[in-house]
Amino acid sequence: MNNSFKQTLDRHNLLQHPFYVAWNEGKLTREQLALYAGEYGSFIQLISKGWAKAGENKIAQEEEAHYKLWQKFAGSIGAENTHASLLSVKALLNSMEQHYGSYAGALGALYAFEAQQPATASSKLDGLRKHYSSWGADETYFQIHSTDFAEPALLEQKMSALSETERAVALEACVSTAKALWEALTGIMEAQKN
Repeated sequence: MNNSFKQTLDRHNLLQHPFYVAWNEGKLTREQLALYAGEYGSFIQLISKGWAKAGENKIAQEEEAHYKLWQKFAGSIGAENTHASLLSVKALLNSMEQHYGSYAGALGALYAFEAQQPATASSKLDGLRKHYSSWGADETYFQIHSTDFAEPALLEQKMSALSETERAVALEACVSTAKALWEALTGIMEAQKN
């Protein structure tokens, strides 16, 4: 993939976010993880819409099923529902909706998340097993996504076929989404300090 996309993801590597670091070190409370699961679930719900815009209806349907798995995870750790109440998470959702307005934008926005998801899902799964196993969290969502390299590869293939102008739109969407994902996690972490 183009170096600009890689640099964007390196700058906003979600595994380096303090929230995911704390998760991996076993420093989150059940309440913190439940807040995350509920808030972030509203973003997970939007993934299928992006894949539909990218012309991948089969993947969109799979993502709808994956959202149900996320809901099971959220419920298993005490999140009552999956909706956005924090401003930073609402900003992420608004950003995604805007990028889904175009094919190239949808590809770039999805890539910011999907390219990182195998590593983040694997790390979260390890953290759940090492530090939070007594909570009985449903791990299925993370098990599926920890080895899903096909979706980011498909997005790379689709973006490589874009015109130069469309690739610029995809890159802008990738940059914007990577920042919004980072800021959403920051907002979730800040909310838990209050």
